Amino acid sequence: MASKQAQFIHCMLIPLQEHYLLLPNSTIAEVIPRTGIDLNTPSPENWLGYVTWREQSLPIIHLEDILQAGTDAAASGNKLCIINSINTATGIEFYAIPCTGSPQLITLNQAALQLSHDANKSPYLHCQIRIGNKIAFIPDLDQLEMAIESQKQ
Repeated sequence: MASKQAQFIHCMLIPLQEHYLLLPNSTIAEVIPRTGIDLNTPSPENWLGYVTWREQSLPIIHLEDILQAGTDAAASGNKLCIINSINTATGIEFYAIPCTGSPQLITLNQAALQLSHDANKSPYLHCQIRIGNKIAFIPDLDQLEMAIESQKQ
């Protein structure tokens, strides 16, 4: 009898203020200190400003507030995760998301994931899962990136 080999995916578990964010490893371009943020350029609600990275001005998206309103933007982390855009139709290459610590590389399979059925109805949330004792958001990056593109100035 042939045994099926479990399929694993390499992910980054990113600490936010109150939750975690779970993204495929390939979406993280770099993690940088949260310094040099341009707060003077007008930006849409839920944007914390802009950061210059590799000679590009990237929007800093307060994702935890978008996914679950009520978090404190001023205390939203000491690092920035530079995210590779997955939606080529938007024309966005990169954007930044604040995090409160260093992302952790984890390897998951379907058996390790448990859906968490919270009442979060954000259009930018694909689902919430429980990994051990942690709740992690899996964002709908396509929706998020379309929203970023529509709000760019």
